[in-house]
Amino acid sequence: MIKNEQVICYYQPIVDAEKNIYAYEMLSRFLDEEGDILYPGEVFGAAKERGRLYALDRICRMTAVKYAAKLDNTKAFINFIPTSIYSPEHCLRSTTAVANSLGVNPGNLVFEVVETEKVEDINHLKKIMAFYKARGFQYALDDVGEGHSTLQMLEEIKPHYMKLDMKYVQGVATNIEKQKVALQFLQKAKEIYSIPLAEGIEEKEDWEWLKKKGYQLFQGYYFGKPLPHPLEDSK
Repeated sequence: MIKNEQVICYYQPIVDAEKNIYAYEMLSRFLDEEGDILYPGEVFGAAKERGRLYALDRICRMTAVKYAAKLDNTKAFINFIPTSIYSPEHCLRSTTAVANSLGVNPGNLVFEVVETEKVEDINHLKKIMAFYKARGFQYALDDVGEGHSTLQMLEEIKPHYMKLDMKYVQGVATNIEKQKVALQFLQKAKEIYSIPLAEGIEEKEDWEWLKKKGYQLFQGYYFGKPLPHPLEDSK
């Protein structure tokens, strides 16, 4: 898959409080020899076992930038696994080269740190973020709320976007413990001037509760599933 670049992207909408499209998250999907779709968990698990995580993450990032170029002037959130990047200058050069060659506005690309709870070296993560920021890109912290060190990480790297983990989003309208977590991280986002985004929304009640409390952006099946063509979600 890496050698033949058997990677495509699906688009999932990210909306504002009025349900207007604000951005799309680029979600990698993989093609087997017959052209059938394989899902990320299976493929990334195989890559990790074979020591090919960096190579897979790199090809996914480059593919996502190419798909983002089709969005005209809409922001694109692109996932990356920070633990697979050993040197920002070396590892991310190809990603920035693709963006430059396609004329993508750097301010429209938001690189999203996934598997946040597995990041142990915050200084290394800060170097990656500094590399992106120096080139005009933005960045987001995903899975916020998972892992005890996330508050510290938010303070340290001050992302442009803070994505509240779906674990604390789904059912938040009626769950006091989830509400406490959602409000705690909302307060932290305000302190560091990070835009709060709630992901994994499937119910109207949860969306309305989060919107009322001050969350600004939203993502989830309630607004649109990942699809091969972005315009399909905005009917």
